[in-house]
This record gives sequence, structure tokens and C-alpha cells, in this order.
Amino acid sequence: MSAPQLLVSRCPSCTLRYLPRAGPCPKCGSMEAQPLAIPPQGTVLAATELESPAAGWPPPHRIALVELAQAVRLLALVDGSLPPLGTVVTVRRDADTYRVMSQPTGGTRGGGVSEGRGARPPFEPPR
Repeated sequence: MSAPQLLVSRCPSCTLRYLPRAGPCPKCGSMEAQPLAIPPQGTVLAATELESPAAGWPPPHRIALVELAQAVRLLALVDGSLPPLGTVVTVRRDADTYRVMSQPTGGTRGGGVSEGRGARPPFEPPR
């Protein structure tokens, strides 16, 4: 059995990788998107907890910005407590929603900051 993967889109014209969506490539406008499977592990770049979320979302509402392979970034709902910045987590797709577990699947990347508000992991340019 193969390891789980997430499906993203890759534009053959400009090589941008992005979450699947209807319409053209958000960078160059090409309509020729191709599916690309990437590993579901990513690094938490930011995380926050909303005590008063929008209607329909029970408080506390936790979200994290996660960078996956191929420089794809997404916002994911967090199940459990907020993961520390720089934590490697596994993302799963649940219908139209992406989710992460608060339990890490590995350490931190690049000596990222693990605690504190407003702290950022080191910048790493996309490859």
C-alpha cells in the first residue's frame, strides 16, 4: 500500500503549484492545470485560536498556515491544541476542508521557533 498523498494542481505553463480549484491558474491564467500528488506532511508557519469565530463554527476555532512540499501553502483547521510554530504536521483533506492534528509527526524544520506569540520560523525561499 502506498503512502497517503494530497492532490494539488500544477500549471505546466508557469510551474505554479496550488490547491485544486475551478478556473485558470492564479499566476498566468492557463487553463491546463495538471494533478500532482505530494506528501501530506508540512511545516506550521503560523497558528491562531479564535475565541469568537464566525457563525457556525464552535469556539475555540483553531487554524494553522501550513507549508507543504512544492511550496504549497494552505490554511487548515486544527484538531486539538495549537501546534508550535515550525512543527511538522500531517494534513488530511476532509471534503472541502483541510485538517491537521495537534500532535506533531516529526520535529521542527530548520530550528524553527517552537513557542511564543508573534515569533516566526526562519524564512526559506520556495524551491
